[in-house]
Amino acid sequence: MKTKLTFLIVILFGFYSSIAQPSDCADRLSIFVELAKSKNYTEAYEHLNYLRKSCPSQNAAIYLLGEPTLNYYIDNAKSTADKEKHVRDLMKLFEEYDQYFPGNGKGNSVKRGLALFDNNIGTPNEVFQILDKSFKNDKANFTNPKALLLYFQIFVDDYEAGNKGIQLQEVFDMYDVISDKLEEEAKVLSDAKDLLIEKQESGEALTTKEQKDYNRYEVNLEAFETVGTSMDAKIELLATCDRLVPFFSKGFDEKKGDAEWLRRAAQRLDRKGCSSDPFFAKISDALHLLNPTAESAYNLGVSFYNKKNTAKALEYFNQAAELHTDKNKKANVYYTIATNIYGNGNKTQARAYAEKALAARPSMGRAYLFIAQLYANSVNDCGVTPFEKRAVNWLAAQTARKAGQVDSSLKATADQTAASYEQRAPSRQDIFQENMAGQTISFKCWIGKSVTVPSL
Repeated sequence: MKTKLTFLIVILFGFYSSIAQPSDCADRLSIFVELAKSKNYTEAYEHLNYLRKSCPSQNAAIYLLGEPTLNYYIDNAKSTADKEKHVRDLMKLFEEYDQYFPGNGKGNSVKRGLALFDNNIGTPNEVFQILDKSFKNDKANFTNPKALLLYFQIFVDDYEAGNKGIQLQEVFDMYDVISDKLEEEAKVLSDAKDLLIEKQESGEALTTKEQKDYNRYEVNLEAFETVGTSMDAKIELLATCDRLVPFFSKGFDEKKGDAEWLRRAAQRLDRKGCSSDPFFAKISDALHLLNPTAESAYNLGVSFYNKKNTAKALEYFNQAAELHTDKNKKANVYYTIATNIYGNGNKTQARAYAEKALAARPSMGRAYLFIAQLYANSVNDCGVTPFEKRAVNWLAAQTARKAGQVDSSLKATADQTAASYEQRAPSRQDIFQENMAGQTISFKCWIGKSVTVPSL
């Protein structure tokens, strides 16, 4: 009887414990959230440790707010050992987040590597191993620009130091893979940004949320561009034409049936300005014969352009633009046609292709700067009177300023360029003497547009 009673008490205790546990966790979580949100991290810390140990799957807020809580202790550590202890604990927190809330999409494995690097804990090799595993196993969530650059930089540093037996081809492969990732992430951002630009262009105002998203897209796009530039600088000494052409030539016979190798090689040669070398034409022909794509057509366009066969170059560039499904790449090809094939020699066609680039990618600010330059270079070709001729500069200035409106990274350049055009436009005194304030001037030349003279 006594045994049965003891057994019953144990069952009842377990039952009531299972009921009390969630209530206790909920209370603790509520207190922790309030303390962490008010940045009272010292008091929040105790509750965080309890929640991680006793109720790890209670709520994702444990980990979202646990991160700044532990960062507070890292920033205020009294010794290197104390700091490392908290950094390692933060890394463990990120692991627990993924364990109890899988598929959260927060890139926690990347954060683990950055926690080490940002706090100067561990070795470059430890950081690389974490980032390498993350890139290979969770590439979709490896979107942090800083982490992408760090991942590449450590790899190149190891190559230069002769570590791990890394070969030059592997460095190129790493560069290409990360460059593709940067391009992929930038495309997502620029596509989203272009939709908001199109909404603005249609006369609709952005909501508060949309404006915040727009600003975030711009910041992140600039970050990815900076990473790409830094990677180019890092590999600059390794990937010169004098090294690349012999390097790829040596492997051509073996790899000429490998479309991916040919594509990478052609891309590398083009990016490094080696497209004028005869080998670039050879590799481009092989790629196009093996697997005609937008990229192979573009490479042939570059090859014929270097041979000064602009008719053939234009044919292949147009083919490349039509084949591209990626709006950014399509826009870049149209921009190449506008600037390289036509330029100032045929302003009508040059503007038409620049506008095609903008139709594909409304945020391509440099296309606006190019069109503005075409207008500014037409001062002597448009207008009847000296006043009308100089008035073209107002149109050039308006167009230049648009570049900064759609691409914040060009704002300083766009404003400076616009200001220089405005200085060449009629002055206030000219407007007064000609009695033109508020009047519309239409340009009958190739421009086919009009401007309103500023009011005094």
